[in-house]
Amino acid sequence: MLQSSRYLAVLLGLALATPLLGACAASASFKAGGEEPATPPPPPPPPPPAAEPAPAAAAPEPAPTTPVPATPAVDPNAKAVLKKDSLLLPNQIVFESNSAVLKPESEAALNQLKQYLDENPRVTKLRIEGHTDNVGQPAANEVLSGQRALAIKLALVAKGVAKERLLAVGFGATKPIADNTTEEGKAKNRRTEFKVAELGGKKYLGLDPTGGGKVFE
Repeated sequence: MLQSSRYLAVLLGLALATPLLGACAASASFKAGGEEPATPPPPPPPPPPAAEPAPAAAAPEPAPTTPVPATPAVDPNAKAVLKKDSLLLPNQIVFESNSAVLKPESEAALNQLKQYLDENPRVTKLRIEGHTDNVGQPAANEVLSGQRALAIKLALVAKGVAKERLLAVGFGATKPIADNTTEEGKAKNRRTEFKVAELGGKKYLGLDPTGGGKVFE
């Protein structure tokens, strides 16, 4: 009788437990077969960084310009001045490069030479000296210097000066007054000078009227 009671109790326990197991299985089955919540899509990638603007091209440097030599000042009222045997002109005699052609700006100096000779008839001979720098052949430099002196003589004769009062002499590069190794020195050596050669028909200071240069006629 006691054993039968225990058997009935076990069966009753099993009967009560069966619904609970079914509920648990159903719950597990619902969780396993149900839809999972949707996963949000990943955010879009960030836009690429904006490209930096290319640096502006540097403006080209201006090409160097050759300085233009200043035009010699012209004073039409200025007069030539005699210093020892040299006649100094307020204005300049200017030639075309490597040529015996007088530039127009030489006109003032030519007029000053003529004025001096007109006002000083005792100067019976004026030596016109041509000089060059040391660039080129010595013989060619002598010829160029003499032709330049002769061009001045002919210009003065055209203005009415007697040709017997003028002596054109070329020295080339034999009498530099500055350093020929610099451009400034070369420019100073390319020059014309004017010397009193005769006074009253006699040698001035007893010196050779040609000054030792080559006469061009």
